[in-house]
Amino acid sequence: MANVLSILKVIPTSPEVDREGIVSLAKTELIKGLDLEILKKEEVPLFFGLYAIKLFVKTADSDEGTETLQNFENRLLELEEVDNCEVELQTIIDY
Repeated sequence: MANVLSILKVIPTSPEVDREGIVSLAKTELIKGLDLEILKKEEVPLFFGLYAIKLFVKTADSDEGTETLQNFENRLLELEEVDNCEVELQTIIDY
């Protein structure tokens, strides 16, 4: 079965937010019970000291994989430190 690589763009609420804390939570607490893997993260400058966090996430290429990604997005959005989260790109990997 193929997998899907999704790039999630996570926008913190302010430049003072602990971005590493968000990533740490995402890699531990937020993925519990979800069949996904965070492959890597990048930080991209936006404006006035604010950085977006790009999370590269691998899920199964199935309806369950889509639901898993949506659940992960919702968990990120529930964090007080996160203003917005959106899927920036999706592509098939691991044929």
